[in-house]
Amino acid sequence: MRNALILAAAIVLSPALPTMSSAQTAIVTEAGTSADKHAINAIHERWAGLLQAKDAAAIQKLYADDAVLMAPGEAAVVGSAAIGARWTRQLQLKDLAFSLHPEQVVVSASGDLAHDRGTYDFAATLPQGPITDKGKYVLVWQKIGGEWKVIADIFNSNPTPAAN
Repeated sequence: MRNALILAAAIVLSPALPTMSSAQTAIVTEAGTSADKHAINAIHERWAGLLQAKDAAAIQKLYADDAVLMAPGEAAVVGSAAIGARWTRQLQLKDLAFSLHPEQVVVSASGDLAHDRGTYDFAATLPQGPITDKGKYVLVWQKIGGEWKVIADIFNSNPTPAAN
């Protein structure tokens, strides 16, 4: 009878064991996630300074070697060197004003992947005249060698007011 009670207690309590383990893991993951979110937000702050300094070479280093940038109306730009060349061209635009506004950073439970989304503002003067653009973006990040690097960068414009 005593063995039957022990067996019954083990069966009843066994589902709680993964829950306790998951709760402990969640605490550790949340702490790691918070630090990783902070690190990605710090990269955004550094990126803003690099945009002001028009430092395409430093911006290129924010991307993984095999990263892809997908801009509207353009073929995908693959590889950090090609992405750096695109940033070099963009940063040479006259009267350039470009800013990112991160809204959410999500870090995977494994702690090696993340994505963030937000909005951007862009203005420049082209040979045809001034342009402005407001839109949204998604960046996918991977922790490589202990550093967060962008592996995918996609953005697109908001609809024009007439299209709403």
